[in-house]
Amino acid sequence: MNVQEFTQAFGERTCFTSRDAYLRFPELDGRQFRRWQASGWVKQLRKPYYRIAFRTWTVYERWAAANAVYAPSYVSLETALGHYGFIPEGVFQITSITTRHTRSFEIEGMRHSYRNVLPAWFFGYTLLEQGQVVVRMAGPEKCLLDVLHFNRDLRGPADFEAMRFDRIGICEAIDPAVWQGHLSLSTNQALHRRARAFQRWLQ
Repeated sequence: MNVQEFTQAFGERTCFTSRDAYLRFPELDGRQFRRWQASGWVKQLRKPYYRIAFRTWTVYERWAAANAVYAPSYVSLETALGHYGFIPEGVFQITSITTRHTRSFEIEGMRHSYRNVLPAWFFGYTLLEQGQVVVRMAGPEKCLLDVLHFNRDLRGPADFEAMRFDRIGICEAIDPAVWQGHLSLSTNQALHRRARAFQRWLQ
């Protein structure tokens, strides 16, 4: 087994673990694997996740890696708002929701930020597919509710205007039944008040 065989096996993977590598190639020597890293063939993203170095990142692969390296998590907040076109600005980091500790770190020049929620609020994501890449992304209703969940200062029209939300785009994208279904699962009365204020502003 040589580096060409190894890159052929893992070249189409967004990322893989060292365990994946040793299961696929039981004869792989740890020193050899480290030499490949030192030579630039393999890059460590965040232990124990790696990636074949010559691969060019796509947006979906960035999101899929965010899901993988700090699981369980799904992409939400500003990144999901940008994906759905709910805000006009470009997003220069990947924001995610997790049931683990709040954390941020950098991978291959991209900042990753994770916000902690209780397991009861860890839902409302959908699976986006591009080729063989699958991403857990908050649905349009849940990404907005996640924003309201974490931003206690969003209380009235001026606050929502300051966020530069696309009111028309949001009204076209969200399903009122899904919105209410998600909201009914929260006992946070402050969130309910912010959600009602947001709905009044939309209307």
